[in-house]
Amino acid sequence: MTDAVRSGPQAFPPGSIREDVSMPSTVARFCDTIDELGEGPVWDHRTGQVTWFDVVNRILHRRDAAGRNGSDTALARMPGCLALREGGGLLLASRNGIALSDSPEGPFRDIDPGPLDFSVERINDGSTDRRGRFWFGTFSPRVTEGAGGLYRLDPDLSVRKMDDGVTMSNGISWSPDDRTLYFADSRPGQIYRYAFSPETGEIGPRQVFLDYRDRPGRPDGCTVDAEGYLWVAEVGAGRVARYDPEARLERTIPLPVSRPTSVAFIGQDLGTLLITTMRLGLSDEEKAGQALAGGTFVVQPGAAGLPEPLFKG
Repeated sequence: MTDAVRSGPQAFPPGSIREDVSMPSTVARFCDTIDELGEGPVWDHRTGQVTWFDVVNRILHRRDAAGRNGSDTALARMPGCLALREGGGLLLASRNGIALSDSPEGPFRDIDPGPLDFSVERINDGSTDRRGRFWFGTFSPRVTEGAGGLYRLDPDLSVRKMDDGVTMSNGISWSPDDRTLYFADSRPGQIYRYAFSPETGEIGPRQVFLDYRDRPGRPDGCTVDAEGYLWVAEVGAGRVARYDPEARLERTIPLPVSRPTSVAFIGQDLGTLLITTMRLGLSDEEKAGQALAGGTFVVQPGAAGLPEPLFKG
């Protein structure tokens, strides 16, 4: 890891749950890649590698926990999210398709998207639950309010729509006891919470867990740690935030760039937090002032993650 950056304190607007929770941390570059839109980090404990991608440039990255010894693979389609398969290989959900591979490098073969109509919605972020089902969200090409949804892909490769009224779907994660599903919708700036049945994969009515109207940035990718706290990449705010199960802000990690996109715990002990970021959406002036925008970063957050579930299909 190189290019360590000391993050300084960050002010919070009046009305925050806690006023001074910024925690100075040493944020380091993970590797030398610069992505236009870095996304989708997933840690594979079997291989000791993390996989993520540059959405815009259609590149699948793979590195070990030290940010070395990996590969960069060109993708035929613009990726949205991915999952590790229990039998090896990947599930890759692109903007307009779902495909499986038997090895990390492909080749990929398409599966039936079921009720999805790619003329009206595109796939964005997703994640696998601990029973091996893959969940993902969608958005419309014009980001029309409420035009997207939440979907579940079961191990038998059937696709089912679980909720609608989503505008810009993003991070999905579960509480350690599997009884709560969190789902970020970036454009209204809300994180939803659903009661979740791990046995059946059914969800209860949607509730607002966090509303960003009085918070900096918007929620993007997220993950839950072993203590049940939700870590959120807050795009536009230049930080990753940690919230307790009652939605209280517990701490933040300020970053040297303004647009973090996703987070994942990596390493043998799952004690390192990896953060992807993007250059997309920055002005020329902002790019000049954020030379590391689009970089991938790591930090020791003082918390540990949960093992990445494997898709059983």
